[in-house]
Amino acid sequence: MSFCKTVKVRFSDTDPAGVMYFPRFLDRFHGVFEDWFDEQLGMPYHWVLEETDIGFPTVHTECDYRKPCRFGELLDIELSVVRVGGRSFTCTYKVRAQGAHEVRVHATLVTATVSLEDFKPVKIPELLRARLLERLEPPVSEVSAPSRSVASSG
Repeated sequence: MSFCKTVKVRFSDTDPAGVMYFPRFLDRFHGVFEDWFDEQLGMPYHWVLEETDIGFPTVHTECDYRKPCRFGELLDIELSVVRVGGRSFTCTYKVRAQGAHEVRVHATLVTATVSLEDFKPVKIPELLRARLLERLEPPVSEVSAPSRSVASSG
């Protein structure tokens, strides 16, 4: 189960060519990540940080920029959970023009769970882990292809 948020490309997001400057995507991904906690996981992000003393640093990023996003455009950013480990989880982010199918930016971010006291890795809290597993997307190889009926010629 993915989570989607619409954002607007602001003037402050763009470079002199009028396109969204590449590091701004990482900032927007984190904003969607925080909204996902609030709106879909039912665990307000600020509450998780303050009450559990667990932080969620991004420890690895991969990002493919396929087509520019321009000042004033509305973008749909889709977050999907693709892996849940013991002390980290992986999400993908797909950026499309609002309502479009073509993916303009595709990113994979690995998020660790750490103690905010000493920044050492800790296990993902059970409630969060359960909610992540509920939303885990199957690998593409496990998604069944649509069945095709074959017409017989008689």
